[in-house]
Amino acid sequence: MEIVESSLKDENDTNGMLTINSLEQSSLVMKKKKSDIVYGIEDRPPWPTVALMGLQHFSISFSGCFALPLIVAKPLCFDADRDLLNQLIGTAFFICGITTFLQVYFGTRLPIIQGTSASFIIPTFVLFSMKEPCPAPLTANSTQEEKDHVRETAQGRMQELQGSICLASLMQFLLGFTGLVGVLLRFIRPITIATTLLLIGIPLIPLASDTCGTHWGISSLCIFLVILFSQFLDRYDIPLPGGRKFALFTFFPILLAVGISWLLCLILTSVGAFPDDPAVYGYKARTDLYNKDIRDASWFRFPYPGQFGMPSASLAGVIGMLSGVIASVVESVGDYHACALISNAPPPPVHAINRGIGMEGIGCVAAGLWGASCGYTSLSNNISAISLTKVASRLTVYFAAGLFTFSGILFKFCALCVAMPEPIVGAIMATTFGMIASIGFANLSFVKVNTSRNLFILGFAIFLGLGLPDYLNKNPGVIDTGSVLIDQILNVVLGSNMFIGGLAACVLDNLVRGSPEELGNDWREQMMGSIEEDANSEGLGNRPSCYDLPFGMRWIKRTFWTSYIPFSPTFTGYRRSGHSNSSEV
Repeated sequence: MEIVESSLKDENDTNGMLTINSLEQSSLVMKKKKSDIVYGIEDRPPWPTVALMGLQHFSISFSGCFALPLIVAKPLCFDADRDLLNQLIGTAFFICGITTFLQVYFGTRLPIIQGTSASFIIPTFVLFSMKEPCPAPLTANSTQEEKDHVRETAQGRMQELQGSICLASLMQFLLGFTGLVGVLLRFIRPITIATTLLLIGIPLIPLASDTCGTHWGISSLCIFLVILFSQFLDRYDIPLPGGRKFALFTFFPILLAVGISWLLCLILTSVGAFPDDPAVYGYKARTDLYNKDIRDASWFRFPYPGQFGMPSASLAGVIGMLSGVIASVVESVGDYHACALISNAPPPPVHAINRGIGMEGIGCVAAGLWGASCGYTSLSNNISAISLTKVASRLTVYFAAGLFTFSGILFKFCALCVAMPEPIVGAIMATTFGMIASIGFANLSFVKVNTSRNLFILGFAIFLGLGLPDYLNKNPGVIDTGSVLIDQILNVVLGSNMFIGGLAACVLDNLVRGSPEELGNDWREQMMGSIEEDANSEGLGNRPSCYDLPFGMRWIKRTFWTSYIPFSPTFTGYRRSGHSNSSEV
C-alpha cells in the first residue's frame, strides 16, 4: 500500500505537529469531497501498516505529551530533583496511553489521541506563584536533609494539584454523561474560543524564550529544522522498494529536528565546545549533564495512584482548574467532528459526544490520581496524519496507546528524555506555544472580524486577559479582603489570563447584539449541529454503527429505557415539551 499519495497531500496542506485548529480543519474538509480512506475506522489493516501508523501517531503526539509536564515541573519544584522529574514524565506518558485507549474503546470510538492539555498550565503557575519559592536544585554534594526538603516540597505541591484536577474534572464527567455539554456550548462562540487560545499561548511565550536563551544557536537550529522539514520538505517523499513512498518529513518533523540538534550537541560536547562552568552561557547545551541520572535510573518503573502521596485540594486550585476543563471541552468537540470527517465517518451523534467528554473527565481524574501534572484532552495533531495516510483504523491508535504506556514504564527512556539539552526543549516549547496562539487566530475566520462590535470585544478581552493578571503579578498584596482563603481564590481566578479574557469575551459576545456573520452562526451549524439537531432524525435503523459500544449492543437495542441514557448508543435526546421531533441537550 502506498503510504502517502501526492493528490491527497495537495488537498490537505497540514502536517505533523504544525496543524491548524480542528475547527478550521473541519470547515475545510466539509467544503471538499470526502477523502478516499483506504482503511476505515472499523477496518483491520495488515499488522506492519498498523505498527507503522501507530508509530507515526506516537511520534507526532510525543512532543506535546513531553513538553507540557516538563513546563509544569517548574512551579511544582520537580525540576529540583531529577528522579522526581523522571517519574513525572513517565507518569505523563503512561496516562496518555491509558486515556487514549479508554477514549477509543469506550468514548467516542474515534481514532484520536489523548494528551496533556495546555489549558491547565496557566492556572497551575498562578496557584503556586503564591507559595514559597522552590528549593535550590539538588547537586552531588546535597545533604540528606536538603534532599528530604526538596522531595517534601515537591510532593506537597503535587498533592494539591492532583486533588484540584480530580475535583474540577468531575464537572467534565458530569457535563458528558448527563448530556449537558450542549447547554454549555450554546454560549461559546468563535470569538470566545479565539480569545481563550490566544491567552493560553501568549503568556507562555516568555518561558519558551528564556529556555531557548540558554543557547540561542542550538535552539535556533532546531526551530529552523522544524520549519524546513514541516513547511518546505513535507511535499517530498522518501522512495521505498516496490514503488512505495514514505512521507518522512510530514510524519516526523519534530523528531528529526530534535535528533539532529541533539546529535550536534553531543558532538560539540565531546570536542569541548561548550563550557564546563554552570554560570557560563551555553552550559545547558551539554549532553553529559545527567549521564549519572540515566545510568542510575532503573530500567522499569510502574506508575501507580498516589505515588506522590494522598491527593489534597484547595478551593482556589479547583476553581482555577475549572477554567482549564471548560477550555478543554470546547476544543475536544471540534476535534471529534474533524476526526470523523477526515475518517469518512458520519458526524459524531449526541451520545458519542456525551460519552467522549465524559470519558475525558475520567481521564483527567486518572491523571490527578496518578499525578500526571496536567489534565488530558483530545489532540488534533494526529488528525492531519489520518488525512495524509488514509488509514483511520482504530487499531493504529491502540498501537500508539501501547507505545505511550510502555514508554511510561520504561524508566530509562524517561530519564533519557529528561536529559534532553535545554535549548532543544526551548525549541519544542517555541513551536508548541506559537501554534497554540496561532490556532486562536484561526478561529476568527469563522466570524466577520472587521466590525466595531467584534473588534471591541476581541480587543477588550485580550487587554483584560493580559492587563489584569500582569497588574496583580506586579502588585502581589493589592488583594486584601481580610480572608486568606478569599484572597487566594481571587488571586487564582483574576490571575488566570485565559479565564479572565475568555470570560470577558463570552459575556460580551452573548450580551452585545450582532449579525449572524458577526456571531459565527455558520460555525455553530457546522460544528454543533449534531448536538442541537434532532438526535432521532435519521432513525435508529440508520444509526452509524461505528459509534456503538464494543459490547452489549444487542441488549441495549432491545431495552427501551436505554434511549433515555445520554451516553447510550440508542439515546434520542432530551425532548422539549410539545415538540415531538426536536431534542435539547
